[in-house]
Amino acid sequence: MTMPELWQEKILQLTYEKQQLEQFRQLNELLSKGLAAILSSEQHDTLFSKLFDVVTNVIEYDAILILQLADNQSSAQVLASTPATLTPADIVVDANCPLFCKDLNLFNLSMLDWWQQHLQPLTAGYQSALTYPLHTPQSAYALILLSHRVGAFSANSAAILSSFSTFIASTLSQLEKRKLQEERDKLRAQQHRIEQSLLRQEKMAAIGQLAAGVAHELNNPLGFIYCNLNTLKHYLAQYDSFIRHSVSLNPELSAQANTLQLDYIRHESQDLIEESLAGARRARDIINNLRTFSHPDEKTMQDIDLCILLKDTVRIAQTQVKHNAKLLLDLPDTPALARGNATQLGQVLLNLLVNANQAITNGKGQIRLILQAAPGQWLLQIADNGNGMTDDVVAHIFEPFFTTKPIGQGTGLGLSLSRAIAEQHGGSLTLASTGSAGSCFELRLPVLEAR
Repeated sequence: MTMPELWQEKILQLTYEKQQLEQFRQLNELLSKGLAAILSSEQHDTLFSKLFDVVTNVIEYDAILILQLADNQSSAQVLASTPATLTPADIVVDANCPLFCKDLNLFNLSMLDWWQQHLQPLTAGYQSALTYPLHTPQSAYALILLSHRVGAFSANSAAILSSFSTFIASTLSQLEKRKLQEERDKLRAQQHRIEQSLLRQEKMAAIGQLAAGVAHELNNPLGFIYCNLNTLKHYLAQYDSFIRHSVSLNPELSAQANTLQLDYIRHESQDLIEESLAGARRARDIINNLRTFSHPDEKTMQDIDLCILLKDTVRIAQTQVKHNAKLLLDLPDTPALARGNATQLGQVLLNLLVNANQAITNGKGQIRLILQAAPGQWLLQIADNGNGMTDDVVAHIFEPFFTTKPIGQGTGLGLSLSRAIAEQHGGSLTLASTGSAGSCFELRLPVLEAR
């Protein structure tokens, strides 16, 4: 081999090595920028947009997209694309389509029948394509570069992108793992919520059984006590009448009556009986609350005008509230008809008014009741300007036997029973807001349907 031939061979070798080095540099640049795109992107769309921008620096194209084969293996959809207008309906292709089987450098798309049949709606106006199949444990994809020119992609570009497609496949695999992990976390959270709900239901059922048992055991002896106290009250009234009559007929007994303090004993006995009867009535009300909580009464349902019920309840509560707060009623001009048990609903309203009044401690309070129509419902808002509730209290206000009142001043059944009654009537009772400016409860009840 002559010297010129040796030099020519050396030049060709150096040219080839230069091309290889340039190709390696471009691939290294792609991988480096691709990794940076992954690290700087949290959202799915942002990640692919940055990856597509990376490819733009090395290969010239007019459009780029990633197709994902559907689970049914008979159609595909656009996972990401630039421009974003490349988003038609599902594309009818299957796993045997060349796109998902091998690398393709297609010079003239109009000459390919299979492309025109399946991909023409997606790639109309483009003349050439560079495609690479991408496979992950979960799905099959195809990376597609498009150009308006015939034969736009060189063999060198194809080789570079072929190596980079492995990196994209790895990225897709990581995205799938992230998605699976997110779905797993959601399922675990949902399972936890279901378990907590079941625990609450079991707790409520146990409390209901306990309430029914306690109410049954206490009801009979309380009946004896209440009946005996009323009888004793009647007997004492007869004693009192006899003593007063005897003293009036025999003035000489007056001094002895004064010595024995019979007037004081008579009045004190009456007060003791009344206090005992009041305590018995309170115990009876607590037992009735327990029985209602464990077995809500579904009888005596009737048509009710909520406006009238509210006025009656406010009239009852006024004696207790008037020294601490002002009651304001905002009612609709027409009757607010609903179907329900007037006694139970009146108890709900009274509980809410009493709670609102107890939340006001400055003696200058205001309790506003606003009744208005909502779609298919009556919405009653009971708002006070009291002290509000802390987050810890809010978390437990509807739990049975939870109370913030001193021992002996609250049973802890008011709100839990009220919500049970509201739900029994097809409605709801919720805490709409609370804070330093006061609290607002919302009672919703279905509108009475026309017959």
